[in-house]
Amino acid sequence: MRNLRDHLLVCFIVLVLAVLTACGNTNPASSTQDSRSDQTAEASDANQASTTTTQQDGAQVNTFKHDFGSIEVPAHPQRIAGLYLEDYLVALGIKPVTQTVIGSFSLKYLQSSIGDLPKVDTSAIDYEAMLAARPDLILLAFPSYANDGNYEKFSSIAPTYVFGADAPDQWREALRTIGELTGKQAEAEKVLQSYDSKVKDAKAKLKAAIGDETVGFVRVRSNKEIRLYGGPGGYVGNVLYTDLGLNPPQIAKDLAWGEDSGMAVISKEIIPEITADHLFITYDEGGKDLAQELINSSIWKSLPAVKNNQTYEVSMDHWMTFGPLAYNKKVDDVLQALVK
Repeated sequence: MRNLRDHLLVCFIVLVLAVLTACGNTNPASSTQDSRSDQTAEASDANQASTTTTQQDGAQVNTFKHDFGSIEVPAHPQRIAGLYLEDYLVALGIKPVTQTVIGSFSLKYLQSSIGDLPKVDTSAIDYEAMLAARPDLILLAFPSYANDGNYEKFSSIAPTYVFGADAPDQWREALRTIGELTGKQAEAEKVLQSYDSKVKDAKAKLKAAIGDETVGFVRVRSNKEIRLYGGPGGYVGNVLYTDLGLNPPQIAKDLAWGEDSGMAVISKEIIPEITADHLFITYDEGGKDLAQELINSSIWKSLPAVKNNQTYEVSMDHWMTFGPLAYNKKVDDVLQALVK
């Protein structure tokens, strides 16, 4: 009986050793390889899903950096809202999904293209109206539109690109940037070429018409403020003095000239010093009566340009904005006034 127990014990030990040996002979490399294979398969699945998503989107996504961060934009966004940038969009053949107003002020010269669009008032932004327009890209003309948490609000609606404070002076670069953002680079270059060709022709005509005579520009605001415009940049200076090469009156050089100053608020006492040969005047909405009061004053009537019947009223609507369409209209105004 004891021999039987000993025999069974030996058999049991042999069996255990055999099992342990079999376990010990499992290939660690093979085990690791299996684990790596599983991980590779998972990674491959993840990459495939990402690639599929990109393919399903059906368009390249471009990343653009700006002062408020970076955004990802489809190569050809379809629904674009451009606050105070509608001029650029229309020039590129794009109909925006909203139109900018500032209180009672609207871009009247663009109404044939954007008059039927919902309004977004930048003096009190209605984000619900912006959301309802369903943009897939929002463009803001000035950093002030994005400050105080507004950028985050716009970005919650759609990717939002903010232009720098120098956009009015750097409008050509702004147009090219919008061309890149919207996939309209070629159209942007055509717009610039057309404008530059127009300016070149206009400069020749103006030189022949008025030579070195001086040209000034005054604006009357609804708050009774009188502004004298200079250059070399700004809404007025960019066209009159930089693009068209016209000569400003000395008072504009003295008070409203420099990289940081293309405009000066002046008192009525300064008006007699506006000795320009030619003088443009515009006024804000609500400022017409004030402008007429100035025009009827003896101070105004004493100016050389007034005495020689060389004053010209132009629309504040496109003069106090920027963009290729507005700039083309400004050139047209100058040619109509000065080339007889």
